[in-house]
Amino acid sequence: MNSLMDFVIVGGGPTGVELAGALTELKKNVFPKDYKELDMRQMDIHLVEASPRLLNGMSTQAGEKAYQFLVEMGVKVHLNAAVKSYDGYEIILSSGERLISRTLIWAAGVKGNPIEGIGEAALTRGNRILVDAYNRVKGHENIFAIGDVALMEGDEKFPKGHPMMAPPAQQQGRLVAKNISNLINKKELKPFAYFDKGSMATIGRNKAVVDMRGGIRFQGFFAWYVWMFVHLMSIVGFRNKVFTFFSWMWNYFSYDRSNRLIIGRNEEKINQEELTKQST
Repeated sequence: MNSLMDFVIVGGGPTGVELAGALTELKKNVFPKDYKELDMRQMDIHLVEASPRLLNGMSTQAGEKAYQFLVEMGVKVHLNAAVKSYDGYEIILSSGERLISRTLIWAAGVKGNPIEGIGEAALTRGNRILVDAYNRVKGHENIFAIGDVALMEGDEKFPKGHPMMAPPAQQQGRLVAKNISNLINKKELKPFAYFDKGSMATIGRNKAVVDMRGGIRFQGFFAWYVWMFVHLMSIVGFRNKVFTFFSWMWNYFSYDRSNRLIIGRNEEKINQEELTKQST
């Protein structure tokens, strides 16, 4: 039973940290009400990260605070540990530790799918495509690549590629559209320069970390509030913003119980029925 109730998340970036926090919130606030027959004390949530800290793309302060939040919430964080093997039941870490779980969630990065016609010279680690300052694929003048799959050569600020998040891809997409128009009209192309507005990650209810442009950093409830505000403002349309805001407010206080219908074994009801039969 323990292997079915334990979760192992691999990758201590924003995705892994947020997922670990979300599972912990479910364990604490939702599962005990929906699955009363289960002993939630047997449910363990593990977060495995190969580097010495969490949130490597953010400040050291954010990584340390995220670690503190997760440990306080009951997540078992394994730093300096990589997954060596997994057979569907047992996970062996590079530290020699063995974890038992039927559920392993991979959040340690993605690997691109090579495209026919793109030579091996244009591919780098993780099958990412090498591009120049204009997002043109190496060796091609009229093929562009943007987002997670692209790694821009010569960018000293991001030698390992831009963060695999929406903002870099959106900014690259807008510039590529302009550069294609410039190509058609035989105008000079504009190089890409990523405007980093900052990074943030939410760990759980009232818990988040935020790194803003200019070295401004904060954590906790206010950071969580800023995270919600930024995501709310990114939603298209005033009506959608209002609907989402009230939906979030309702879910915050109700734990979204109105949208779940669990049909199954109810231990309390079964025990009561058995007692009734015995008394008669």
